[in-house]
Amino acid sequence: MQNPMEAKCGARNRAGNPCGNKPLPNGRCRFHGGLSTGPRTAEGIERIRAARTKHGAYGADMREVRAMIRVLGRASRALTEGVG
Repeated sequence: MQNPMEAKCGARNRAGNPCGNKPLPNGRCRFHGGLSTGPRTAEGIERIRAARTKHGAYGADMREVRAMIRVLGRASRALTEGVG
């Protein structure tokens, strides 16, 4: 068995060389199968669903603001076309 300090992930990269990253306890690095696959229980899934919020540019408030900007832009173009 290899010394844990010398252990490497071992997965192959696109060039065909072995990945040199330090492995997690499961033997693979964080890029090759070491991260979580998500919640498994109904309780865990519900926690994720409750914590997931929309914010920033994709929230309902910003969609409403962008819609209002489009309406105002159309109205201003209509007004300026009739003036000249």
